[in-house]
Amino acid sequence: MTYSRSNHLENLAIEYEHDAAYADLEIDQAVLDDIARTKLILSGGDTKTGVLEDCSYILVDTQYLGQLSPGQQRLYEVLLALQEASIYAVTTIGKLAQLLGLEHPMACGKRLENLQSLGAIAGLKMQ
Repeated sequence: MTYSRSNHLENLAIEYEHDAAYADLEIDQAVLDDIARTKLILSGGDTKTGVLEDCSYILVDTQYLGQLSPGQQRLYEVLLALQEASIYAVTTIGKLAQLLGLEHPMACGKRLENLQSLGAIAGLKMQ
């Protein structure tokens, strides 16, 4: 018997991709700052661990054609532009959140997790 896994947007807790999902949660500011400072490196190469530690080497699938939520689509486009525009780009979850108009870094982190789950990116280290 063969099992296959299919990711569907409705199974990805899309509500956590938005600031409102975190409004009533009490989260220590130090934890939020740590998430916001999480480094992401886009080099267009592979996802192997490089010289820098405590970061994720992200590879964006330039041919991804799957279904994405509007928030995931916007993040995918930003990551793809970073990957294609430079040989090596370093950013943080906090900077990406700001660029996307998000106040909460955990919302951006959830979008990243969902993009990886869907196969649009690879290399994100889940913490």
